[in-house]
Amino acid sequence: MKTKIFFIVLLLLNQTLFGQSQVQDLIQQGLDQAYNMELNSAEKTFNKVLELRPNSPVGYYHLAQIHFWIYLGSRDPGEYQVFLKFADIAREHAEKVIDKNPKDFQTRYIAGNLASFRAMAQATNNSSVDAFWSSKKAVSYYEETLELNPKFYNAYLGLGLFDYAMSFVPDFLKWAVNLTGLSSDKQRGFDYIKTAFKKGTEKTEAAFHLSKIYTDYLAEYDSAFFLLQSLTSRYPNNTLFIYQYAVSLIKDKQLDRANDLLNRVIKLNNKKLPQITALSYFRKGEIYFKKNQFRSAIRNYKKFLDTSRELDFIGFAALNTAICYEQNGQEEEFQQYLQQAKSGNQDIFEDSYAKQKSEKYLNSGISPIELKLIKLKNDLDAGIYRIVYDSLKTQVEKIDSREDQAIAYVLLSEASLNLKKYSEAIYFADQVEQIKVNSEKYTEVMALLLKAEAKYFSGKRENVNDILEDAEDNNDFEFKDYIQSRIEWLKRRLSK
Repeated sequence: MKTKIFFIVLLLLNQTLFGQSQVQDLIQQGLDQAYNMELNSAEKTFNKVLELRPNSPVGYYHLAQIHFWIYLGSRDPGEYQVFLKFADIAREHAEKVIDKNPKDFQTRYIAGNLASFRAMAQATNNSSVDAFWSSKKAVSYYEETLELNPKFYNAYLGLGLFDYAMSFVPDFLKWAVNLTGLSSDKQRGFDYIKTAFKKGTEKTEAAFHLSKIYTDYLAEYDSAFFLLQSLTSRYPNNTLFIYQYAVSLIKDKQLDRANDLLNRVIKLNNKKLPQITALSYFRKGEIYFKKNQFRSAIRNYKKFLDTSRELDFIGFAALNTAICYEQNGQEEEFQQYLQQAKSGNQDIFEDSYAKQKSEKYLNSGISPIELKLIKLKNDLDAGIYRIVYDSLKTQVEKIDSREDQAIAYVLLSEASLNLKKYSEAIYFADQVEQIKVNSEKYTEVMALLLKAEAKYFSGKRENVNDILEDAEDNNDFEFKDYIQSRIEWLKRRLSK
């Protein structure tokens, strides 16, 4: 009798283990399909998980994740509602599981991710206050997960993302951050995400977010490339991964390689994520703008403006389109797109900057020296340093406008830096300090950064930390995030 009972128990145990294995295999299959943007197939796979585990939150959770991605990539209000439906069902199932087993840390982690998805979707849907409360709930779930299991490293990814993202909250929403008690620390966020990547199991998500931080916060493009090359090789149809790779290459001045990747995104033309395709046209416009190929830039910027489903970068694209037309002597179109440049998302730097510049140009026009400096800045961004150096070295002192002269000295200093003319780079940076500007205040900070970089590369490092601290303390003007990323890059080198 005991032997018979033993075999019955063993049979039931094998069936349970087989069921768990089957579910895990389906989840991994669905994730691989989703990451490769085979979203219809992934949805079918996760529906099979629902059939096997109808009372578990897992199947509903992954379906919510898919529709969350589609909503972010399409801005389709219908997808927002579908996401909320699956997220609500998944949350209800998760809460029932947690009520029965308060020590189930994995289900708490799922609940944290659901709240995180909801926060990002609400923020995208302009429900900012709701997004902060969802963020608070997500952080609480992640912290509880780690209290139950300090070695469940996936939870550090969620904590890290909120720590990093909250540091970019606009000033007018700081009250909401304070109300919810959320914290922000870019460095801690980076460390948490790196921990999740090294020790957690959700390496794809962690690698993608880590690559963005390497690009935007630390200006460590080689580290970003390493991660993005791996992601795009494993998931060749993932237009988001390819797009992000292109963005990193643009910032590293590898414009032709970036253009090839953007062409891949446009060719794939993922119908469920049309915003990524639209953004690829924006970045192609940026590439041609930096190459001073203004007709091609206009064509791609206008394609972006015609297809974008969100306000982000609308103003900036219109401003650059206006400048392209002015460079080509088309005054009527210049005025037309300056008006459009006042639109866009004023919560992001690019569109806020575009509004400021468009109003200036509408009031007082744009001078020939400003047009020339824009072209030379483009040459600098394209890595053509000798043209910038040769064009400005003998002309910079003849520029009448203090603001234009400060910009010219910054360009000349950076060109000299890249040509390894370090003493000249320091000299030209010093000249900026002698110019008292009323606008273009970023030039003062940029000059300090360039001086610190030139001293570092020349081996004269005795007071580099002091100069860098001065730059960081005063970095509160245009191009703040870009300048800060270069400050962080140099700080990390100096600490080694």
